[in-house]
Amino acid sequence: MRKIYIISAFVFMGSFFISCNLNMKKKPVGVQFHNETIKRLGGRGDNWCITWAKDNSQITSMCDGNWLNNPVTGYRNHLYRIIGDADDFQREDIPDYPVLSDTISYFGYGIISVDGNIYSAVSKTPDVHWSGPFLGVKLLKSPDNGNTWFRVDRNGNELQLEPLDSMRNVVNDAEMFSLEEYGLPHKEQLSYPFSYFDFVQCGQDNSAAKDDYLYIYSPESAFSYMLTMARVQKDKLGIRSEWEYFTGYDDNNQPRWSGDIEEREAVYEYPQKSSNGHYFGWYSWLPSIVWNKGLGLYIMVNGGTYGGHGMTNSDVDYYSGWMHEESGSLGFWYAENPYGPWKQFYYTEYWIVDEDNLNYQPKLSPKWISEDGKKMTLIWSDAKENETGESHTVNYLWNQMEISILLEK
Repeated sequence: MRKIYIISAFVFMGSFFISCNLNMKKKPVGVQFHNETIKRLGGRGDNWCITWAKDNSQITSMCDGNWLNNPVTGYRNHLYRIIGDADDFQREDIPDYPVLSDTISYFGYGIISVDGNIYSAVSKTPDVHWSGPFLGVKLLKSPDNGNTWFRVDRNGNELQLEPLDSMRNVVNDAEMFSLEEYGLPHKEQLSYPFSYFDFVQCGQDNSAAKDDYLYIYSPESAFSYMLTMARVQKDKLGIRSEWEYFTGYDDNNQPRWSGDIEEREAVYEYPQKSSNGHYFGWYSWLPSIVWNKGLGLYIMVNGGTYGGHGMTNSDVDYYSGWMHEESGSLGFWYAENPYGPWKQFYYTEYWIVDEDNLNYQPKLSPKWISEDGKKMTLIWSDAKENETGESHTVNYLWNQMEISILLEK
């Protein structure tokens, strides 16, 4: 009996020390940017939302460009495959992705690989060119690594789309996953929730997920500094009525959920303006969130873009298509769970990488993370002007650099 007690004591103490070590895991306190690793490549493009696919490639969305400089003049929205490591990778076209027409105008954001399926959420503009706020989302799905694509309607029904299929550009309640729903006014003009969003990236093909839910984040379109969140069981993503919306944390920091989108609350609030009174516009604060296995944490990067030429809080500036009077802000946050709560560990109001940047839409690669979690790869867009003052020229392409997550001592 005495030996059993001794063994039990050792087992108890071992469990105690393991528990303590987990609770004492060091937390992020800052970020170091390695400018010497900056890489800029490819043709025009921006808004590089990215996921880690089942075949170990990454798939990135791209707006307003042509990353491979092929004979096609350009896309409003397209997907590409990335094969390799951060310092040595190849880029490939995904040729069978539906070519959403310039005359209709969609821009792609949220993308996720889960259980071998790739989902791409594309947002509809109100005009036939870049404009906002977005009206809603068309949801696309590929079950075979990007070779075949389907439209998923709000009831989960699928319709196969060829790249130039006539149905690809149809905009109505039957074809769209959402369309002009539950709008709120910024001042007077309405803006629609979850009209553009992105997914929490939980490792390769969502294999590191802690539960059976996908977590979706979106800036509240009428008040972009307010971050909203939804969740849905991964096998029911395409059924809009199955989505649940964050309504607050309880006393134990556990999220509360509701099937009623009008009960949604902000999961986090970013700055509404800079310290000198310049306001962020509607096209701000779309987060990029990835699971960092080495740190045992979810890391979020995000940033705001300053609205209009006046950068005021008026509808005219807030909803302006021009958001690059000044370089955007940049921040990093961490959480132990995909639903937060989130803690900030870095923020700057104006992020200047090297010189004369007009940076926006920061992203994190979900794959290019060191084993210990301290090294990550930051990807961003840049509207830098050329010598004649034309914007979206010099660095309007894929921008990346290695960063280090600084931990508490």
